[in-house]
Amino acid sequence: MAEIKVTGKLIPTPRKAANIYRLKTPNVTERALRTLAKQMGMTADAKSATLCSSADMLIWSEGHLELTAYRASGAIRFVDRSRWQIDDRKSNLKIQDGIASRLALDLVKKMKLFPAREMQFLKAARLNVGEATRAGKEATERTIDVAVALQRLVDKIPVDGPGGKIIVYLDAQRSMSGLEIIWRQLGAAYRRNVPCRSPEAALRDLAAHYRSKEGIIEIENVRFGYFEEGWKGSQQYLQPAYIFFGVLSSPDGTVRKRMIYVATALTKPVGRITPPLKRKLPQRSRPTR
Repeated sequence: MAEIKVTGKLIPTPRKAANIYRLKTPNVTERALRTLAKQMGMTADAKSATLCSSADMLIWSEGHLELTAYRASGAIRFVDRSRWQIDDRKSNLKIQDGIASRLALDLVKKMKLFPAREMQFLKAARLNVGEATRAGKEATERTIDVAVALQRLVDKIPVDGPGGKIIVYLDAQRSMSGLEIIWRQLGAAYRRNVPCRSPEAALRDLAAHYRSKEGIIEIENVRFGYFEEGWKGSQQYLQPAYIFFGVLSSPDGTVRKRMIYVATALTKPVGRITPPLKRKLPQRSRPTR
């Protein structure tokens, strides 16, 4: 059984009770995609567009504009391929996080996607390119794109995990060149005002999860929030969780890898979030000659 070491500080148990919500079935149809295309500034004209369908997604294309909707989650990705993360060899986007955040929020408001009160600025990431002479001198670095991540809020509680985010890509002219949204629609409350259990109780779930592992697990950080899955996850409920970040080391310390464990945070949760580890099948011994 792996040894658990908490090297970071555990957060206190949230005092406020929280709700568990059912999630609506994603409406990923050609009609819904065309409506969304208009919101993105596309013509949504079937005569000038191409619609591609697969088991996982629908893709609406108009020239260099492409809009993708994922069937399992309802998540969308919009890209202007003529501008998204394209280097024109001269532009340098110098923009502060605060200004980038306001631009992203204004764009989301303009497209009437979600109320501003249901999101907050999370972070901004810059795509930099570097140039230098063949001799390695006169090196320069420029920013050609800024990705602004807006975090979802449910009942004023942040939504964590791969989902629960809007990412707005700004090009060198501070215009939107791309957009990613993983934001499942809430249905009715499944359970209301459920108290939170302690992070220590969730840590015991983590220990039980890794009981078949050998080595040491160092817990460096823990966060609390509603947990939303990513692009291809078919999620039925949205519920609060503790998310543990750490490092799993082999018994001799020679192998170290990052690990994330997500535990339910309420005293009456719906199932579990992190699936159980797959059991290793016993290896057949090879016959000796």
